[in-house]
Amino acid sequence: GQSLGYGFVNYVEAGDADKAISTLNGLKLQTKTIKVSYARPSSASIRDANLYVSGLPKAMGQKEMEQLFSQYGRIITSRILVDQVTG
Repeated sequence: GQSLGYGFVNYVEAGDADKAISTLNGLKLQTKTIKVSYARPSSASIRDANLYVSGLPKAMGQKEMEQLFSQYGRIITSRILVDQVTG
């Protein structure tokens, strides 16, 4: 399947999300510059710990994204959205 170039990372601790944003926002990966920001919270329990990541290289997989973001704290969930037609 091919990535749509964006995904989500949800940390246990809000401070870890803050560190990831300050360190990774604007990072160049291959030919892309990623944007990392807070996602709209779906519940009070993950407010300020849920990140939206855009500009991911199309070839980046789930494991690579988790390796990149796990340096900043414990991740509850993460996912890269993929094209529903091609998987």
